[in-house]
Amino acid sequence: MTDIITEIPNKYVVFDLETTGFSPAYAEIIEIGAVTVENGIIVSRFQTYVKPLNRIPYNITALTGITEEMVKNAPGIEDAIVKFLDYIGQNILVAHNSSFDMRFVCAVCAFLGLEIRNSVIDSVRLAKKYIKGAQNYKLETLKNYLGIKLDSHNASDDCTVTYNVVEHCRKLMKEMQ
Repeated sequence: MTDIITEIPNKYVVFDLETTGFSPAYAEIIEIGAVTVENGIIVSRFQTYVKPLNRIPYNITALTGITEEMVKNAPGIEDAIVKFLDYIGQNILVAHNSSFDMRFVCAVCAFLGLEIRNSVIDSVRLAKKYIKGAQNYKLETLKNYLGIKLDSHNASDDCTVTYNVVEHCRKLMKEMQ
């Protein structure tokens, strides 16, 4: 569930998924990344590739750089999602366009009989509220707007970019008070 946020918590977990498509009805998670943030600083990281049941489409490999070779010895989704849930605990989650990522996480959890009840903040909503002057609110655009030099479409770097977006919003929020 996505909450409307009036302040950014001191502790949260940013997460991002790479998938083989746009819907959990036919696509699979192939990478999970997360960073835990405390008092504005990344204090730990989580990353795992996930071995899909089906082949990774060529266009997804072209976009994400994730190859069959990279996932061949990765855990299956059952193991990967349990490790992810252990990592996030009950912390507040943050994701860029959170409804996309949460649809996949919730679908996997429902299929496996697991529960996820974490509150979720969508960094797109934060950016729209606080970052004025960006051409749009896609993560790639915000990355360039903030001058962040990282790759795109891999879960670990996208988590770091999202973290920077959130902390930039925190700074702007404080300036407005």
